[in-house]
Amino acid sequence: MTQRRSHIDSCLSITRLLRLQAFMTRRTLEKRDIPAALLAGFRWLRNPVSQGGAKQVPRIQMLARGPEILADVERMRAHPTGKKLLAERPDLGVFLSNSAALKKMPEASLGRTFYDAMDNPVGVPGYLLAGLIYKDGFFDSFDMSDDARFYLERIRWLHDLFHVVSGYATDLAGEGMLIYFQQAYLYGLNFNALARSPFGIGPRYFLRPDCGKARWQEYLRDANSRGLNAYNVCPAVFAPWEELLPQPLSDVRRQLGIVPFVEDSSRWLDNSKLGKRASTGFGAQSGEAKQAQLARKVVEAGVDYRDLYRFSDEKARSLHLLAANGATDAQIREAAGRST
Repeated sequence: MTQRRSHIDSCLSITRLLRLQAFMTRRTLEKRDIPAALLAGFRWLRNPVSQGGAKQVPRIQMLARGPEILADVERMRAHPTGKKLLAERPDLGVFLSNSAALKKMPEASLGRTFYDAMDNPVGVPGYLLAGLIYKDGFFDSFDMSDDARFYLERIRWLHDLFHVVSGYATDLAGEGMLIYFQQAYLYGLNFNALARSPFGIGPRYFLRPDCGKARWQEYLRDANSRGLNAYNVCPAVFAPWEELLPQPLSDVRRQLGIVPFVEDSSRWLDNSKLGKRASTGFGAQSGEAKQAQLARKVVEAGVDYRDLYRFSDEKARSLHLLAANGATDAQIREAAGRST
């Protein structure tokens, strides 16, 4: 009886695996999955300032905007800089995660300013947020061309760069305005189209800065306009960011058609209880920051951040535990399955 049950369990496991594989192979960018995109949008709206929320961002885009993404890839193939990027396929993540190289760049350069802005020992490194696209096998479940894969992976690295070139701060009000800038700069989305999307609904209706509702709408429209102006000069994903990093930030902004935002938004939500709670991910941010620092140690030990997110939760936790207990880099790499 036990042997028969074991055989049945094995058959059920195989059946579930085959169903999962069949489901995974059906995912393409040509076909939209609006119900799944709406579910991801709802999950993002629940807590956008958290890794759980950040994980939903590429899912919304890939599930809802697949045909537009493919159209962008075609435009990239026809654009001089875009065509060059697709041919060479530089890994922007390698440049932006190389803190030593960024720190040595000239004062007031894009790269050095980026380093100074992102050098936060208690924050979540940008490459870990970018790596969320690989979580749960979602990204790998899509059947797509190498060009589309490069396009999507490159986009995941641009958010922190946008903070620097746009002037929008990393406080919650700044993040809200950056969303309206970013969606225009990446995809050419105008205010009305964006305001109806999950990304636009969050900042527009749920944030209540001290400047007042009408003025806040003006700030969002202005952010969207700035992003569209830059998009018309050169869509963000076509820009040669690797070559721009050593250049003066002011020159980079001129080249890209970006007029920076110069107001201080850090105190705009001081009188908003919801804003204060949301800015900390409703309490999730402190715990996530601790885990992020352990993940950072694992990556700095020589484990690729992409591999780390492709590991099972159990294996990732075991690597975090090794880092917390002071394991050597070699021990961490060995546990991750890398001996070099």
